[in-house]
Amino acid sequence: MGKLVTLVVVCVVWHLFAITGGSAVGLPTPWRLVETAAGMVVTGDYWAAVGSTLTSAAIGFALAVAVGVPIGLVNGSFHVLERSTRFLIDFGRTLPGVAILPVVLLQFGTSRTMVVVLVVFSAVWPMLVQATYATQQLSAQLRSVAKAFRLTRLSRVRDIYLPSALPFLMTGLRISGTISLLITISSEFLGGADGIGQRLYYALTVNDNDRMFGYVFTAGMLGVVLNWLLVTAQRKVLWWHPSERGKR
Repeated sequence: MGKLVTLVVVCVVWHLFAITGGSAVGLPTPWRLVETAAGMVVTGDYWAAVGSTLTSAAIGFALAVAVGVPIGLVNGSFHVLERSTRFLIDFGRTLPGVAILPVVLLQFGTSRTMVVVLVVFSAVWPMLVQATYATQQLSAQLRSVAKAFRLTRLSRVRDIYLPSALPFLMTGLRISGTISLLITISSEFLGGADGIGQRLYYALTVNDNDRMFGYVFTAGMLGVVLNWLLVTAQRKVLWWHPSERGKR
């Protein structure tokens, strides 16, 4: 009930602002945005843009996980290595992905490869950092238990190391997933690659405000759906963890 009331209040405030001060910048009312969106979703161009954005984000996200997790696990396993790479990681994760856009754009042009490279560069750091933390927090007692019971390497990884690391890795997945979508749309907007960002830029250049806000709304809804999927996956995977059991 509370969520519905909040949504109604937001829509009322939005409508009032759209017909007063917002009219100067072409802000559509909620109803006009719904009408515009309804006309967009029945076109093939709209779904082609959505599909292109999701494909680029998914590829970049998968590569970021495939690269970040193994490197992070190895990095966290050796104290000397972790200390040696700390500055490099801190520097890399604070560098905005769009900062290297000119270089990547010159190298790959307005292609999906350009978008994926930017996504991987931006989304790999949370996975790397969380995987490093996951390895470092593994207590000496757990290692001693595994040794005392003479567990096989497979059993140690499956029953001790992986459950201990999963909460950190799931946090990294949620952060990296959101970053992947944000950087995909941003690179499409700034770099001209096919997708929602490109359509948003085209609508902006011809002053088609209704269509522009339609794509903005689409980007927001994709973010909401992505977050819901990741939260649902986290609840399924970490059903045994105290942080999730308390929510049941």
